[in-house]
Amino acid sequence: MSGVHKQALKSLQPGMQNVFVIGIIVNSFNMKIIDATRTRFNIGNRGVWTFTLRDSEEDSINVTVWGTEQFVKKLSSNFHIGSVVEVINPKVTERRLEDRNELFVPQVSSPCSLTVNEGNALVQSHDAPTRAAYEPLLMLPIKNLTELRTLQSIFENLEALRDQYVDVLVVVTFISDVRKVITRDGRNIQFRNFEAVDGSTDKVVSLLLWENEWIERAALWEPKRTVLLLNDARIVYDNFKKKTVLSIARKTMIIENPNIPQTTTIRNAVQYYEHDIMSGDFVTPNPDTITNVMTIQEISNKLNMKLKEGERIQFATILKAYVMDINVECISPGILTTRCALCKKIVPDNQDSCMNLECPAGNGTRVPMNVMSLNLKVNLRDDTGYLIGCRLVGEVAERVLGCTANEFQTMILPQRTELKWKYALEKCDIRLHVLGPTSTFPNAIYNILSICRIEENVEEDEIKDVNDQSINGNVVLNDWN
Repeated sequence: MSGVHKQALKSLQPGMQNVFVIGIIVNSFNMKIIDATRTRFNIGNRGVWTFTLRDSEEDSINVTVWGTEQFVKKLSSNFHIGSVVEVINPKVTERRLEDRNELFVPQVSSPCSLTVNEGNALVQSHDAPTRAAYEPLLMLPIKNLTELRTLQSIFENLEALRDQYVDVLVVVTFISDVRKVITRDGRNIQFRNFEAVDGSTDKVVSLLLWENEWIERAALWEPKRTVLLLNDARIVYDNFKKKTVLSIARKTMIIENPNIPQTTTIRNAVQYYEHDIMSGDFVTPNPDTITNVMTIQEISNKLNMKLKEGERIQFATILKAYVMDINVECISPGILTTRCALCKKIVPDNQDSCMNLECPAGNGTRVPMNVMSLNLKVNLRDDTGYLIGCRLVGEVAERVLGCTANEFQTMILPQRTELKWKYALEKCDIRLHVLGPTSTFPNAIYNILSICRIEENVEEDEIKDVNDQSINGNVVLNDWN
């Protein structure tokens, strides 16, 4: 490393030579491939990858890597958000704030940017003991929080804030599976949807992640535990939804569980938040009264029917399907929840009551009465498709598994696995209560009311007859169709 001198990001000046910087990657974009026909000398595909580097609480910079497709692909796959790296001999250039490219990278403190050109500069791992000093920077805001807004203030001023950037602190409440789409130019890309709240309003914000790094990291987020600081989230008009929405843009910086006092405050605030899926006129049907039989494809078709603004479809059905998985082996504490026996609100981990001032147990007029309940997810499959993440909760979960939540809590992993294999890969009669999406909760909810294995002597013709009647409209589900 002769002739290369370590520099702090704050000391960089345009045109500096032999620069060597160390920092932690706090944001990373998908690598892009530039077709050889669009390059100057037409000598093969080129690659480009951009990431954001940080070396102190105050200092950050954007780094762009250029080179052959193989060179850039190797670097972007080896280094991720949270990697502590050394950038050796990059080109240091002055940022131009009026440059349109500044709209597509996070806001940083440095007046410069770094360019790593294959053959002239390197990016390599920093494995020295000093790497530990950089890791806490991943949880610190990259800009001051004087302009932090609540979701309530954003929702109330959406049109006035259109095409502007805002900072908001939220708690994750739902994370979807990864989904894939094909772009107009034939590229396969993936995305993940998640939902979040902040306690200032009952409304839920639904956001999309398009960068692979964040799609992967989101798989580890915990509902009602993971707090996200979104710096420079953008408010735009969504042509698909035909309305103005809050969105994650390329300029948006995401900080997971930021090390700031507001994180604990907002996490505690939303512990009492319960998006009540049974609100309004919805009540849980008696599973014994359900006669309508549907396939997963028919359920999907019904959910995709167009409704008037503000309406929510809901129905109950019998599904003959295979149980592919029940997440009883999950180590997340979220599969067991403690609720107040009186008001049904969740009791936070660090409290002995629901803290609901409208509840006698929460306001101190009665001794707290708490009950533990199961909160499981079930994946189902039939010949027409899949239902992922069906809810199996409370007393229904206890009846299906044949044990109480307290007994489940004391079980070791092999015992929990044994519970799963009572149903896993078996064809079952499943009674479902299905609630369609709304503008504030854009995902359907599948509540399992009962699961019963179908014995081998059940005649398939009998099942087909019931299905035929259901499809032809001869079986009427009183208030649920």
